Amino acid sequence: MKIICNSLYRHLIKEEYYPDILFLSNEECDRQGDGYDLSEVEAAVLQPFYVNKAFLDRMPKLKYVQITGAGYDRVDVEEVKKRGLIMSNTRGVMSVSIAEDVFTKLLFFTRQVRRVEQDKKEHVWDMFGQDQWMCSCYEDLYGKTLGIMGYGSIGSEIAKRAAAFGMKIHVYDVFEQKDGSITKCFIGPDSLKDFYPSCDYLVVCIPLNEKTRHMLGEEAFERMKDSAILINIARGPLVDTDALIKALKEKKIRAAALDVFEQEPLPSDSPLWNTENLYMSSHKAGMGDSWKGFIGDLIMRNIDNYRLGKEPENVIRL
Repeated sequence: MKIICNSLYRHLIKEEYYPDILFLSNEECDRQGDGYDLSEVEAAVLQPFYVNKAFLDRMPKLKYVQITGAGYDRVDVEEVKKRGLIMSNTRGVMSVSIAEDVFTKLLFFTRQVRRVEQDKKEHVWDMFGQDQWMCSCYEDLYGKTLGIMGYGSIGSEIAKRAAAFGMKIHVYDVFEQKDGSITKCFIGPDSLKDFYPSCDYLVVCIPLNEKTRHMLGEEAFERMKDSAILINIARGPLVDTDALIKALKEKKIRAAALDVFEQEPLPSDSPLWNTENLYMSSHKAGMGDSWKGFIGDLIMRNIDNYRLGKEPENVIRL
């Protein structure tokens, strides 16, 4: 069996398999492996956007594709289906890192990190204008309600940490989710009218498709508490950017944290840069130091599974 693999992941593959693998750089993948004979390739480990007709045409014997991401909205799904390919993703490998990032952002707001850091820069000893013996400078997560939209591997990792903080956990999903840490599960779009106002903080973890595009728009913000904090670590187009900016300016919600955007890289003239009460990071919530071990183990297991005729993990049912 011949395999192609993006060279970014070379160090994750067992050296004993190297003779069967053709490692291609990003530039070579951009050129669909031009200059190489790919006629005998049966399996490919590629980033989602390289799974396109032009590249697939170069591999007539291809049977299996392992994409190195959880989302497959940039995959040419119709070509994959037409060719009857098995395709699996790396769902879950960044879940731990993303869950920790979510709480970094929550605590940034609730523990007044920006204000405290500014006091340090200005050499100010400030109890926020309160008597130090009866001072309440911060907002604790304990006892608050965290809403999780989408209860896959990321949502469940977030819930584990929320439970450790003593939070109530409200979950929205299209199917009922049964987990001991869940306080209440809201099922299907009709339940959103009750889900949104129940949350003190809301984390978006749902997949992007035509039904979920701009799911978080004006109607959603109108239903949320004006003290709510929104965090999006899924896909940028799930949130209507204009509606979010309006909601923040009009104080329909208290704050938001975005790791993903409708347009990436975010243009330098985007109004988001100057929007108050907005925390932004450049699509790197999952880039802690644990995910490389997780993704390497998963890719290697799936190569072994395919070689042995077993179904790979995380197969996407198209």
